[in-house]
Amino acid sequence: MNLTLNQSFEDNLELQSSMIAYFSLEFGCSQSMHQYAGGLGILAGDHLKSSSDLGLPMIGIGLLYHEGSPHQTIDQSGNQRDFFEHVHIDQLPLTPVFDESGHPLTVQVAFPEGNAIVKVYEAKIGCTTLFLLDTYHEENAHEIELMKITDRLYHGGREHRLKQEILLGIGGMKALNVMNLLPEFLHINEGHSAFAFTELIAHEMNKQSETFHEVINRIQSRLLFTTHTPISAGNEVFTNDIIKQYLASHCMDLHLSMDEFIELGKSPNTESHLFSMSAFALKIAGACNAVSALHGEIAREMWKGISTNSKQITSITNGIHTQSWIGEHLAELFDQKIGDSWRQYPESIESWSGIMELSKDELFHAHDSQKKSMIATLQVRSAQSERSIELDPNGLYIGYARRFAMYKRAYLPFMDIGSLQRILKHALGKVYLVIAGKAHPDDHEAKAIIKHIHDLIQQHDLQSSVVLIEDYDIALAKSMVQGCDIWLNTPRRPLEASGTSGMKAALNGCVHCSISDGWWDEAYAPNVGFEIPYAQYPPSTEDQDKIESNALYYVLEHEILPKYFSRNSNDEWSMLMKSSIFHLGPRFSSTRMVREYVERFYIPGIMQSKGGK
Repeated sequence: MNLTLNQSFEDNLELQSSMIAYFSLEFGCSQSMHQYAGGLGILAGDHLKSSSDLGLPMIGIGLLYHEGSPHQTIDQSGNQRDFFEHVHIDQLPLTPVFDESGHPLTVQVAFPEGNAIVKVYEAKIGCTTLFLLDTYHEENAHEIELMKITDRLYHGGREHRLKQEILLGIGGMKALNVMNLLPEFLHINEGHSAFAFTELIAHEMNKQSETFHEVINRIQSRLLFTTHTPISAGNEVFTNDIIKQYLASHCMDLHLSMDEFIELGKSPNTESHLFSMSAFALKIAGACNAVSALHGEIAREMWKGISTNSKQITSITNGIHTQSWIGEHLAELFDQKIGDSWRQYPESIESWSGIMELSKDELFHAHDSQKKSMIATLQVRSAQSERSIELDPNGLYIGYARRFAMYKRAYLPFMDIGSLQRILKHALGKVYLVIAGKAHPDDHEAKAIIKHIHDLIQQHDLQSSVVLIEDYDIALAKSMVQGCDIWLNTPRRPLEASGTSGMKAALNGCVHCSISDGWWDEAYAPNVGFEIPYAQYPPSTEDQDKIESNALYYVLEHEILPKYFSRNSNDEWSMLMKSSIFHLGPRFSSTRMVREYVERFYIPGIMQSKGGK
């Protein structure tokens, strides 16, 4: 089925009369809505935005965190300090949902401490509605542990996390039921919200007087699980004992024994006393997808003990919401020179056909304007942290910004300080390395990387060339992908499931340079960016780091710097920028991504469930 835009959705009566629910533990929709921690939430926000653009009948379901996710400072010793800020709900673009009597709509979710009273707020993401569940209010004041379920994102012990996931999955589905919005298709973004599957099953069991397995057989085609984690240790697990403590009433609703329920969470990749949310989702869902082609290969191998030929893990590569991430100066240039169809049809390469005809001067002028805006942002941010810097707009800016995690290897450019210094102070011109990103509050290894980089900057007097910016957020991400010249990514292949920051950079003519992992494994070509050769069979991770850091230095010094600093005397760099925008912009648009979900999962699932063909 080849779909075009809104008209095709209107022609498909099955889709038009259906509701698609998209569950995620975090949503990154705007700078003001600090309800996200990283790429998972940004992806969820872009998914809703593109669904709105396409006129898709979709609703989002998440939690309303009253202190959001952690903010970050880096002290003078290089230590990450985490802090939370109270979110002023009344200042956000949110409205309470009311019932038919005009009272705030509430649902109740059972926990060992008692029933949590859950209020519901809604936000408009374009034409799409995002519902957020809230326990942080006076009706739960008698039991502080219930009240605080929606206090913070990704913060607290394992029981607190399980409460949030029960609230999201079970409470989210209860709220949709009360609002008469039970979905015909249910899509969960990572395994956190997998209990939404079983709550929908419980509702159908009660409604149709069917057994658990009868309902699964009937509605399984309507259940989709998107997995984002290519390593077993990264998948959410809870001890069986905690599951037994918190899900007893849910098991009763499903008419399952606790042993039967626990069996659904058993995984060949985890110990027998652990309950895997990913395994649970994978066993119940009718379909599962990874988020890049390479990740699909890894996921099929990782879950081969659960997935079967009849339910093979496939892949839909992530994308980005074009209008949210493109810089204003480039957008203005495109409107003037190639027309504005790229706004309405961002996934169509025809919309971008005039890009290759742009003159070098007008492209450089637009990019330089965005670079100056980025420099102003960096100077303000550095001054706020008492690390005031002077930056040359004529320099080459290498951006590295993402969540700090061991496998992402932010330390790789610092493996050989002599080589790095030679590149930063190259005879051809000034080079800057701009680094931003947070470590999870409990990830002490990642925090140690931040301190290590900070210490190396101080020890080797790199402050004038290496800019370490704290409190990475949507505003800083936009500024950097729009203003940098090179976007650097150094993951340990194949541990980067997809990655989307490089897509945002590529859309802005910020040329991507990366290990061949995640999306770059399928996107790289010599005319659109740079590939850092990876060690295929290294004897150890230490050897791999050394080999690949040397490869990075070579690519920077012998490929990138000569091309960039000769950009005014030939067309090589401008052609790289234009090819990056033209070939990667439409291909990695979240509009293309959502279309794939519609064509491959949403419509077939809905039609199969309704007996269509």
